[in-house]
Amino acid sequence: MGATAEQHSGRAPGVREGAGPAILFDGARIIVGDGERVIDDCALLVRNGVIEEIGSRDALTPDPTRTTVSLHGRTVMPALVNPHGHIGYWKGSGADAAHYSADNILDHLRRLAYHGVSVFQSLGTDRDDTEIRLRDRQRKGEFDDEDLAVLYTAGAGIVAPTPGSANGGPFFAADAVHETTSPEDARAHVRALAAKNADAVKFWLDDRHGTKARLQPDVYRAIVDEAHAHGLKAAAHIYTVDDAKEAIRAGADILAHLPRTPAPDRELLDLLTELDVAVFTSLSIQRPDGDGWLDDPALAELVPADAIADLRAKIRASAPQPLFDTVEAYRRMESTLRTFVDAGVRMVFSADTGLLTQVPGFAEHRELEALAAAGVPSLTVVQMATQRPAALLGLADRGTLQPGKRADFLVLSADPLRDMTNSRRIESVYLAGRPVDRSAIRARVMSSTEGPVTF
Repeated sequence: MGATAEQHSGRAPGVREGAGPAILFDGARIIVGDGERVIDDCALLVRNGVIEEIGSRDALTPDPTRTTVSLHGRTVMPALVNPHGHIGYWKGSGADAAHYSADNILDHLRRLAYHGVSVFQSLGTDRDDTEIRLRDRQRKGEFDDEDLAVLYTAGAGIVAPTPGSANGGPFFAADAVHETTSPEDARAHVRALAAKNADAVKFWLDDRHGTKARLQPDVYRAIVDEAHAHGLKAAAHIYTVDDAKEAIRAGADILAHLPRTPAPDRELLDLLTELDVAVFTSLSIQRPDGDGWLDDPALAELVPADAIADLRAKIRASAPQPLFDTVEAYRRMESTLRTFVDAGVRMVFSADTGLLTQVPGFAEHRELEALAAAGVPSLTVVQMATQRPAALLGLADRGTLQPGKRADFLVLSADPLRDMTNSRRIESVYLAGRPVDRSAIRARVMSSTEGPVTF
């Protein structure tokens, strides 16, 4: 799908010629990220970390002072934005509370940047405000390390206590989430999150197949109402269609998962589309795709062989079922995804990174593959992972490759529109027009010699 210079050439509004040195990325096939446009043999002009012009090389005024980077034969796509994962818990081949630390969070942010993820939102599993403090330091520019994904966090999410048992929150963070049984306490917790400038509010609604206590309607309605009073979006962890309807009627802005059972009915589709509720895809965490993906060379770049072997053993021990849920539930999710896409539901990429098989940075590419395998058109898959999550997080400066946007992009040796696993064939990553030092990240991550982070 090509494009003409007249359609796509343009100058970024407010960018002054000569404001700084320009870099011309020349000759690539560019996937814009809007779900529609692809520009072949493109010229991408970047100045001061911002895209100034994009379009045909013939439409650009020659300038011998520019630095030119030849990208002939390459494909460029926007950097990924993941609004749903859990940071700081993964190490080796799995997630555990014992792994959680500021050091590990920064390690994950490096891994994410290495794999082309520019923004990552941790959704509800912050411990002792560690994520909030790191996020604040990052936004103040206190880290010398620029090769980090931008961190967003919902702080500590909300769940009902289960008497005599751990609550229905994430297995690795049941002690980190906030337990509540009253609307008043729930509102107080949301107010505390708002005072810390949390980026969203997360609550767990489902009962984990009848094994855990559920939040009562007056409690989750209070959570959503208080979140909205402070300008925060509320994301609901749900399992069934009925859970989804309850969350939406309470005013939830986001469903953190696709409902697994039963098939969506007309009422749910109408609620989702009329209220423009975002639904996170969260497919790959449950995909029964075996262990072949562990042989991808891109995974081995940041994950040692012993950890890969351990992951393989875990997957084979659960075969033919995935590590979570069942093959049947996954097929229902794929069918529901297609139904939602066809109905115009606002589907947003989510890798649920940081637990089970969801290796930080690589999980995002597994999610792209899962979406394409489920039958979503390739251009829509890219849009779901770039433009839509950026818009959901209120990031007007990124998500697509257009004049005026940040120059956050991946340079690939193969075209993901032909095979979505080509998103892993990364030659380089640029964040704000600056190349990420992937070699340095690889050396640092694999040696794990960095010192402690202090607050």
